[in-house]
Amino acid sequence: MPPPPAPGQLPPQPTGAAPELSLSFGAGKAPPTTAPAPPRGVSAPTSPAKSRESLLQRVQSLTGAARDQGASILGAAVQSATQRAPTFNKDRYFTLLVLDDQNTDWSKYFRGRRLHGDFDIRVEQAEFRDITVVSSADTGPVVTMAAYRSGTRVARSFRPDFVLIRQPPRDGSSDFRSTILGLKYGGVPSINSLHSIYQFQDKPWVFSHLLQLQRRLGRDGFPLIEQTFFPNPRDLVSVLNIKC
Repeated sequence: MPPPPAPGQLPPQPTGAAPELSLSFGAGKAPPTTAPAPPRGVSAPTSPAKSRESLLQRVQSLTGAARDQGASILGAAVQSATQRAPTFNKDRYFTLLVLDDQNTDWSKYFRGRRLHGDFDIRVEQAEFRDITVVSSADTGPVVTMAAYRSGTRVARSFRPDFVLIRQPPRDGSSDFRSTILGLKYGGVPSINSLHSIYQFQDKPWVFSHLLQLQRRLGRDGFPLIEQTFFPNPRDLVSVLNIKC
């Protein structure tokens, strides 16, 4: 056996072996360890506060996008309505009075149409109950129509050049024959004619003219359903009691 090394000397190393070197940073302390890296494809967990902030930002982004889209749609609708607003030449135009309810918008049928080359058509639509007519033998009729602007009833007047009647002037509760008389007095042309509209208000009056045609052409040439005229319901009840 080789003799023990002298004090202060290192023991002999085996031949061909490299000496081992180590550093000590303090007695009794373990060397630092490194935490293992998370496996690939697994994300690190986020804090709840950051998750809430991210969700809030997404909601605010979606809300802002919806608000901007709604504003753009509203702006396009207003612009389209402005472009479709009826315009006419205030110096060269004819006024067409249409007597009908609001279920049909007659202005769209005459928009862009012209008469005599360059005369525009201005459409005024109302019901019988919304107008009054005052006629003069010299200046013709003046129609006053009630319109609503910002919730307030406003009256405006104009002179019609033509009348299109699409509503009966009389029903079970209202009678607007005075409007027909005023338009006829002012000489306003119309479709149907004011004469025919006034004549067709009473069915017995119409049937009496049909009877005149039957008497001229014969029953075979102009057949009609037989009818009986009663001036009021009480006479009808009395006749039925006599027959019974």
